Amino acid sequence: MEEIPWVIDEHTKVKHELLRKYIATWMAILFNQQERMGIPPQLLYFDGFSGPGIYYAEPTKTSTCLGSPLIVGEIANKFLDEKGKREFSIICIDKEQKCVDILNEGLRAVDKHDQKWMSECGEFDSSINQLLDDLKKHGDALRPAFFLIDPFGYSGFHMNTLKRILENERSELFINFMIYDIIRFIGEENFQQRMKQLFGCNDYNDVSGMRSSEEKQQFLVNLYCKQLHEYAGAKYVMPFRINTPGKGTRPRYYLIHASNHIKALKAMKDNMAKVSDAPYRFEAIGITSQRGFFEDPNKESLREMIKDYCKEIYPESIDYSRLEGWAYSNTNGVARTIKEALLELEQGKIVEIRRKEKQRNTTVTEGAMIKYKENR
Repeated sequence: MEEIPWVIDEHTKVKHELLRKYIATWMAILFNQQERMGIPPQLLYFDGFSGPGIYYAEPTKTSTCLGSPLIVGEIANKFLDEKGKREFSIICIDKEQKCVDILNEGLRAVDKHDQKWMSECGEFDSSINQLLDDLKKHGDALRPAFFLIDPFGYSGFHMNTLKRILENERSELFINFMIYDIIRFIGEENFQQRMKQLFGCNDYNDVSGMRSSEEKQQFLVNLYCKQLHEYAGAKYVMPFRINTPGKGTRPRYYLIHASNHIKALKAMKDNMAKVSDAPYRFEAIGITSQRGFFEDPNKESLREMIKDYCKEIYPESIDYSRLEGWAYSNTNGVARTIKEALLELEQGKIVEIRRKEKQRNTTVTEGAMIKYKENR
């Protein structure tokens, strides 16, 4: 094997832990769903900037750890062990031949079910468009697919290409949005074409009139997510800010999840909440259809957002399941915190919760109806 090029850093470890948890949930849900529906159980994982698939675990270079493609391969083997008819494809792209060679060796070693896992040398954008062209030419549909886009910088994955991917209702995107590098280079003339390709519009130029880096990063993340939703067609878009250790809520980068199903969003947020810890905390920044931008969770509490939503619905009641779906896609909440907020609103006589028979009054579950109390 050639020399491994990198030592893993702490942030990459956190990303890998999140991927490990989420991809297992993703496989379980979709394989089981396909089998219940009598559909051939086939899934695709695409790693757009795959690297060598292996890292040195520490600066002394005495041990190694797996990168994203091999982590996914090991998890896939567990599902393939269970039922022999399942198929799981892994396609990896990297522009460095050295990384491709190392990764292919690792993929051959872990591919115990002969799934033909492979890495190719090339650019993400041209490679994925070629794949989509070939599928269209042969009249084939893209199977349920998870696309990890984790570049070192901010170029090489055009908004037009993401739009093509999301035309398949069963595709998901998970993007490492390198906000620091974008702000650093966005004003330079020779980067304008890359910015236009990244955002799919020229609106990024509005950042030039902003003074603080915080204002710039919030504007650009908002714009990118807006483009994924309105231009690329993702029904659910959720950015997760990864804080820089010791810098409060100053972002290191954002991980942005885009999908077409509420189940995917719920699973991603739930796994984010499990992986998040104090030094490298993940924070979801919710989108509100009324305001059209992504809200900093420190500025408006989940409880207040839910109260305002129930007030807007009034005089109608709203089923808990519907409210939970709204809160997942519009706030930083997950099931536990959404229920906590509702119970606080109930105790404050701000909302009324009408539970079904035998439902406990210490929680809120499916079937319960929530109504804003106007004359409180």
